[in-house]
Amino acid sequence: KKIKKKKKKKKKKKKLKWSSNKKKVATVSKKGKVKAKKAGTAKITAKVGKKKYTCKVTVKKKKKVTTGGDTNTSDQDKTPTPPAKTKQQLAAEDRANLTALIKKQRAAGAHIPEDLTDGYHYGFNEDGRLRYLNLSEDEGSDLKLSGEIDVTMFTALETLKIDYNRKITAVKTTGVATLKELSLDETAVTVLDVRTNVNLERLYICITKITSLDVTKNTKLQSLCCYETKIKKLDISKNTVLESLICYGMGLTSLD
Repeated sequence: KKIKKKKKKKKKKKKLKWSSNKKKVATVSKKGKVKAKKAGTAKITAKVGKKKYTCKVTVKKKKKVTTGGDTNTSDQDKTPTPPAKTKQQLAAEDRANLTALIKKQRAAGAHIPEDLTDGYHYGFNEDGRLRYLNLSEDEGSDLKLSGEIDVTMFTALETLKIDYNRKITAVKTTGVATLKELSLDETAVTVLDVRTNVNLERLYICITKITSLDVTKNTKLQSLCCYETKIKKLDISKNTVLESLICYGMGLTSLD
């Protein structure tokens, strides 16, 4: 790229002296021709007598140009889109993530089954994706789960049950749009965000410490059970297909 100083009428033409403060980024010739070296910024200076004029030059990485007809489009500033993962890759990731969840809970003293073929606790769809996760305590069993359960990586999950685990303090389901049923009865969960679970149909959070609940985005919700929680205000005006609502024993002060 060649740059030049704006000409002004002068009695005597003075010689221009060009220089670059970062020659590793860009160099400049005696005639003002700038040559890019590597990505970065440099300051090109033109000295005329005792006066100096500067120009900031930005060197970007080599452009990737595609030509179609008479137009050129550059992908230089676009973040490249990663290739779509195959069904096999997604299924393998689900199994790896489930194994990691199990390992973390067992390290904390839980008795959660390690066998992924255990159809009672873990269920997979025809593509091998985790569809069903049942971590509820049953009569005569004690899984001893604790802490936080994060299922945000299971993007095909439809059912999550973690009932009667009184040491479970948090559950994260953000971004799992496939989730249809979530059951957290008798847990120590205090905060729950289901706004991104837009296909949720059944929600059970009875006997928990949850203080607020926003279900305005869950327009497919059919059943909501939240008795004996600390929720004082409940807005179900957007839940137009709701068939069942159980909310006694919570000191409810506002219901829309």
